[in-house]
Amino acid sequence: MIAEAKLLQEIEKQLDEIVQIAESCVTNTNAASTDLEESQLRNLQNLASATDSVLVLENFIAYQMGRKKIPVEVGRQIRKDLQELGRKAEELTRSDPQSLRWARMELIRLYLGFLVRKFVAEKKLQGG
Repeated sequence: MIAEAKLLQEIEKQLDEIVQIAESCVTNTNAASTDLEESQLRNLQNLASATDSVLVLENFIAYQMGRKKIPVEVGRQIRKDLQELGRKAEELTRSDPQSLRWARMELIRLYLGFLVRKFVAEKKLQGG
């Protein structure tokens, strides 16, 4: 229990960086200017809440890219960001490798929340 609380504190210290990664994804890919709909990102966020598997998320992103529901550039950047968050989770759990899967998904869930919020804000500012 103490190790989990300590890990949560370490994750909390990463929040600013996670926000920046998510916001950069939206900004750098011009996601709000594409046909991407909020519902697609919400579906991804909901899936992340329901699974502990990064592969499931990557599979969903690839599927939505194939269906042209998520623009390729946006999907690629999200997948790249998920990999970066995986590396960050590895760093945070170096002393407790059993917590890696949980930490990685916690970082991803936070990222997706920030991603959705930034996307919605940008879309609304553009009148979409």
